[in-house]
Amino acid sequence: MNLKVRSLTLVLFAMMLLFLSNKSSENKEKFVLNGTLGGIDKGEIILLTLGDNGFHLDTVQIVKGKFRFTGDYPIPVSGKLRMNLKRSGKILKLRKEIMLENVKMNFEGSVNNFENAKVTGSKVHADFENYHKGKRALDLNYKKKKAVLGKYNSKASQAEKEALQKKHAKFKKERITAINKYKKDYMWNNPTSHYSAYLVRRNVIFKTIEETYVYVKDLHPDLKKQSEVAKIIERVSNYKKLEIGLDKIMDGVKPIAYRVDSHYKGKRLLDIIYLATFRNNELCALQKDGTILLLDKQGKISRRLKGKSDGRVTSIAVDQMDRIYVMSSRMKKVMKKVRGRMVSKMLPIGVECHIYNKDGEEVTQFTLPDVVYASGCRVVDQHLIVSDCKLKKIQIHEISTGNVLKKMDDMRSCCGILDFSVNKKKEIIVANLGAFRVQGFDYNGNSLMAFGKRGRELGDFHGCCNPVSVATLSNGAIVTVEKDPTRIKVYSDQGAKQIEGIEELVEGCTYIPMIVDSEDNLYLASEKKGIVKCSSVK
Repeated sequence: MNLKVRSLTLVLFAMMLLFLSNKSSENKEKFVLNGTLGGIDKGEIILLTLGDNGFHLDTVQIVKGKFRFTGDYPIPVSGKLRMNLKRSGKILKLRKEIMLENVKMNFEGSVNNFENAKVTGSKVHADFENYHKGKRALDLNYKKKKAVLGKYNSKASQAEKEALQKKHAKFKKERITAINKYKKDYMWNNPTSHYSAYLVRRNVIFKTIEETYVYVKDLHPDLKKQSEVAKIIERVSNYKKLEIGLDKIMDGVKPIAYRVDSHYKGKRLLDIIYLATFRNNELCALQKDGTILLLDKQGKISRRLKGKSDGRVTSIAVDQMDRIYVMSSRMKKVMKKVRGRMVSKMLPIGVECHIYNKDGEEVTQFTLPDVVYASGCRVVDQHLIVSDCKLKKIQIHEISTGNVLKKMDDMRSCCGILDFSVNKKKEIIVANLGAFRVQGFDYNGNSLMAFGKRGRELGDFHGCCNPVSVATLSNGAIVTVEKDPTRIKVYSDQGAKQIEGIEELVEGCTYIPMIVDSEDNLYLASEKKGIVKCSSVK
């Protein structure tokens, strides 16, 4: 074979491989559920799914007893089919749990026996059914045991009531232990089942890194090889490598004491959602309606500016030239049919950055690519750094154009909150609240350090998700903000010390903005309680 013919053959072979690759990609199987439902000719049926990004509702029509759902579930997720039927003047609520994956599935049932409908075509769902068959038998056994404990009697003596409470507490503990053992045994005996991997993922969602490590370290070796479980193990391993200890992170960092400045006028300013500082340490505050407040050092308003954004303002930053960067999300109304009626919901679809000088004149504006909700922002040198609580990431942008330079994914946002600060070393310090962690990254996204865990001690982070804000002081000490209840702590070589005298700033899972000036004074904001200044005590 001469060289020309051989080259042509290689080209044709390469083209054939590319064609087959494209066909394979085009034919990638997606989720389809074809349903046949007896006892009804037409109506609506809802599929509620619970994935890693929360709940999603899909509604389709039943036509001549048939319905069809489609979607994309590369990772198996839990779903629930729901229907509401009116029978004899009463509303019947029909429910059927189902596992969803990218295969063709079939549903065969009737409105009279909806819960026991037959679902075929999915190995994950078949494993789900087998798992719950055993669990139902276990529940039935404990239901019988509970029946013999006796019921509460209001006329019983206090001693008899306490004895019954102890019996029920012991029973509850025994039942939970038995269920956990059943789950663990199932995963050990079915290590290659994708449903076992699903159980692992669902059981570590609200666990701390330490709890997750304990949970995954004793799994079956074959279960650890499944891609989703392997990702969890890799993430935990990376966290453990960074866990060098707070004593080493804070080595030589002396504590800074604080007192609340009761004379600061900013406490009268409400609806503040984000803070920044100018070079002269005067404050720049963003209100919920988009108003920008310039405050002097006493907290008095020196100027009010009104931005031009039509979207929902979310955060602000100030650069070295005292220009003000205002982030706003463009919102889109999305109509969805829920339980037979159309409801509207406003969803963020993109972020605009408007830049103003201190006189309120717009300098420029641009759109930030790949960001939908800028929950936090900072300007450092020629970089605009933005956190996105919806997409759970932090991005570094070019300051003049907004072009993306670097992405840091896998943040653990929660309650619509994800914020960060940048220290003197130009390291990005993240309040990774969903992981109950403070984490440090360089501009390339490399992890530098991490500390924190969920707990009740002063050095731990409490609640459903904390900390919500973080800042670094001039000497390297780190300040964290927790909500529900409000707690401001300074970490140094003496551990964590809480700043006293700060009342509850917010209710429930609500963000608390914080900024630190060049003199290490702290400013905290609340929509209802105004701005609190904590002055450093020299």
